[in-house]
Amino acid sequence: MNCSNCGGSNVETGVSIGQNAEIGNIGLKYNKGIFIGVTQMYCDLCLDCGEILRFYIKDKTDRKWNKKPGTIGSK
Repeated sequence: MNCSNCGGSNVETGVSIGQNAEIGNIGLKYNKGIFIGVTQMYCDLCLDCGEILRFYIKDKTDRKWNKKPGTIGSK
């Protein structure tokens, strides 16, 4: 895989997206009955220029994805 920004091929794949305090995953929300679940997100990172080439999940995709804003007052 080559970077679309700099053309470099020094790409780290499967880098997990997370929080400093590790309270929970940052990712796509889905409805799971009365609960809300979050699936872990990953990215591919160009080590030459720092460009994030893509975001993706490794989990199943046939979920009831939540499309509502995450915080009160957001649109």
